[in-house]
Amino acid sequence: MLTASKFKFRNHGQTGTWVSELFPRMAQHVDKMAFIRSCHTESNNHSPALFMLNTGQTRMGFPCVGSWVTYGLGSESRNLPAFVVMSDPLDRGLPKGHAQNWSAGFLPSIFQGTHLRPKGDPIDNLKRAAELSAAQQRAQLDLLAQLNRASLDSHGAAAAKDSADTELSARIESFELAYRMQTAAPEALSVDTEPEHIKKLYGIDDKRCSHFARQCLMARRMVERGVRFVQIYSGGMENERSWDGHKDIVGNHRGFADETDQPVAALLQDLHMRGLLEST
Repeated sequence: MLTASKFKFRNHGQTGTWVSELFPRMAQHVDKMAFIRSCHTESNNHSPALFMLNTGQTRMGFPCVGSWVTYGLGSESRNLPAFVVMSDPLDRGLPKGHAQNWSAGFLPSIFQGTHLRPKGDPIDNLKRAAELSAAQQRAQLDLLAQLNRASLDSHGAAAAKDSADTELSARIESFELAYRMQTAAPEALSVDTEPEHIKKLYGIDDKRCSHFARQCLMARRMVERGVRFVQIYSGGMENERSWDGHKDIVGNHRGFADETDQPVAALLQDLHMRGLLEST
């Protein structure tokens, strides 16, 4: 059984791309977008379908696209993760399949996505303990790195490709990155320092989309600072609290479109104005 779309579509831009009436603002920027028309899934179950969208496989254990990009191209920032993930902040939970969606799979774990929590401190231990000075913390990390490298050396060159050694090397780097992030991340994530006209452009003043607008503005700030790959999820775990309108397609899709249309359009416009679309 087939049913017609509940929404009207029109051609937009020089490319004549068809866009739903749900996205009037994004429709103005279709010539700035890349459309993957071959994208499909081989599963109609939620988690396997998400895995295929992110990794190309319906099974767990494979690297996601963000991990492949950072594995192949490396990082442009020493002080921020190369691959960042933001989930829905409105108590809707993580997407189905949880962190497997941004897993590095069989690649070294240094290439997995860094999940920024939507509420509270975005990352654990982002602030140095009050009783610890900067010099003391640096000394602790130097000692830890020295011990870890001694452990690596003790295994010899022949074991350099061993998975345990690869994981230890990734852990050493993660400690160092976490230390550098204590200074860089709070500044990068502070959207309140942006000019009022930029915050208004994204819709931070609109309660329908302010949560997603903040995440899109954070994405631009991170891209500006060298973060290689940023992924933002709209919706969470339960069907009706994500883009999965079993009971009410019109209400579900209109609601989520209202949350995302202006922020995504603003992100594209902002990247273009700053010349960042030349490399994004």
